[in-house]
Amino acid sequence: MYDQGSLDAQHDELNPFYYQHYFHYRRGYDDTRRQMRAATRGPVSLLALALPLVLALLLGGGWWLLSRADAPATAQTVVTTPLALLSPSSVPTPLALGEQARIVNLNGALMLTRKTPGLGATVAVRLPEGALVTLREGPVAADGYMWWRVEAVEGTGWVPERSPEGLVFLELRP
Repeated sequence: MYDQGSLDAQHDELNPFYYQHYFHYRRGYDDTRRQMRAATRGPVSLLALALPLVLALLLGGGWWLLSRADAPATAQTVVTTPLALLSPSSVPTPLALGEQARIVNLNGALMLTRKTPGLGATVAVRLPEGALVTLREGPVAADGYMWWRVEAVEGTGWVPERSPEGLVFLELRP
């Protein structure tokens, strides 16, 4: 009876009496129908599973980008203070425009120069430790640092003179 149910399923000819009264006929018919459905929808089922996942990721990523665009940019806000408004003790610089200095105290890391003074500004050039630079503009106070626009062989950008803790990044060339 199993083989008869399987054969009827292949020809799409269900015998309702056999299906209702004979277990093996019903089992043969149902097993064959399942196999036939699985063979016709194999790759489509993978696509049907992958498509909603991809759409969910795209929509979630778009939502995240939009929510980030509306967020206040406090970390990237650059507040520049004219040098005249700073107290003399906060400007302990022996540097002057036109002088040459060397990038120091990076422990092998690269100095990220910025397009404008401030930590949130776009990176302009990466300078290696020991690079010679010429001071072209500054100093400008922003984000707790004193910034100098420097010119090097690699390009130009704004560099902090020292860290808030006092670690010197720009040292006069001897």
